[in-house]
Amino acid sequence: MPRETTTTRQGDKKVNQYIPKYIVSKPWYQDVSTPGEEDKEIDELSHQRKTGEIIDHSIAQSGSGIKEEFKGTIRTTDESEDYDVKRDRWYGYSTEEWLDHLKNWKEVQEPKQDAANDDSDDTDYELELIELGLDRKDLNKNIKEDPMEKMLRDRQDIPAYIYNITANPNSKIKIDYDPKSRLAKDMSKGFLNDNNQFVKKLTGTANELTDLQKVASDLDKEHEQERIQARLKQQFFGDDGEFNNQVPETDLNLSLEASPTLMMLKAKQLQKEKEKETAKLKEKSKTNKNEISQKYISSGTTPNLDKNGLKKW
Repeated sequence: MPRETTTTRQGDKKVNQYIPKYIVSKPWYQDVSTPGEEDKEIDELSHQRKTGEIIDHSIAQSGSGIKEEFKGTIRTTDESEDYDVKRDRWYGYSTEEWLDHLKNWKEVQEPKQDAANDDSDDTDYELELIELGLDRKDLNKNIKEDPMEKMLRDRQDIPAYIYNITANPNSKIKIDYDPKSRLAKDMSKGFLNDNNQFVKKLTGTANELTDLQKVASDLDKEHEQERIQARLKQQFFGDDGEFNNQVPETDLNLSLEASPTLMMLKAKQLQKEKEKETAKLKEKSKTNKNEISQKYISSGTTPNLDKNGLKKW
């Protein structure tokens, strides 16, 4: 006779007679009862399940191991801050910060640009533009550089090789043009040295410096001649007390590098002395010319003199 599998009801509760008691009954440590709990439908095997609740598979839900990172239209990221994430150089960086920096820079630069474009001093220029119906911005538009402008030569700009073609032998402008090297050398502005190299003449302060160096070298040579003569006298007369310790020492004041101001004063002094000597020679030549002319006038003959007052032969 087959075994009956019946269930009995305790009130509205179904009880399976064939489930062992140790499975149906809860342990003493899980016996937590709350008031009104008898009215609810109780799962007698809830303590045997992992979840503790019956999963209703009729409701759509994500599978196991799947994280719900996207909720609706708002994108969310997994903010799991591990050891490497916290030490990333771009950790916590947002592109909105860069946009804020750009906005601040524009706010700073716009007043500067407005101040540069605002020329309050050019009132006449502004009035003229208003009369012509123009604006500053219109003047900077549609400006194209002519490619032939750089190739054209000014009419007053004479090429150097033309001087060489049209130069007369007695003219001041005479240029040696080398067609191989395409170099034009104006001999009035320089000279050729022993190595056939063109050296420009010094002008301005460079010329003044060379004059000072020449004056310093001439004075040093004179001082060196005095030292040589004194040394020869000392060697000739021996230990005679009259010529002993008569050799002059080197004068540092004659060096342009040691005392440039003193050398400039000495050069001016020498220049004044030369001017005085030339003035004396001119006066002397004038007096001689006047004496000769008076001599011939008194004798009644006309002197045959040149422009310097000398007699022609």
